[in-house]
Amino acid sequence: MKLTNKRILEDANGLGQLTQMKLPTKVSYAIAKNIDKIQSVLKIYNDEKQKLIDQYSVKDKEGKTLIGEDNQITIQKELLEEWTKDIKELNEIENDIAIHKFNIDALLNSTCEMSPGEFMLIDYMIEEEK
Repeated sequence: MKLTNKRILEDANGLGQLTQMKLPTKVSYAIAKNIDKIQSVLKIYNDEKQKLIDQYSVKDKEGKTLIGEDNQITIQKELLEEWTKDIKELNEIENDIAIHKFNIDALLNSTCEMSPGEFMLIDYMIEEEK
């Protein structure tokens, strides 16, 4: 299945929170396997993002990225347009991940309660009946 870096980033925290829920075994297993696969993609994403930060950020006298009091970096004003283009391109990269799926019945026939937002996090992991 193809997932963009943006989707993976947006879902990462929520998926982690789902692991704390009492879920049916097959569902919990699928989510855990998928998180493991997604984490390897996130590592590569973070490495590449750090390269962009190193390239475009404001530096101190020693050439290290300046980090503000709010724990934020500042992009060099003259490079802001290039930064925006490159970070957008990085976020739009699609990753082909072998997603471990489970049948919707595993959730429907259980007592677990999930919000619509939680279902949206795992929609690509669910196989519906045919």
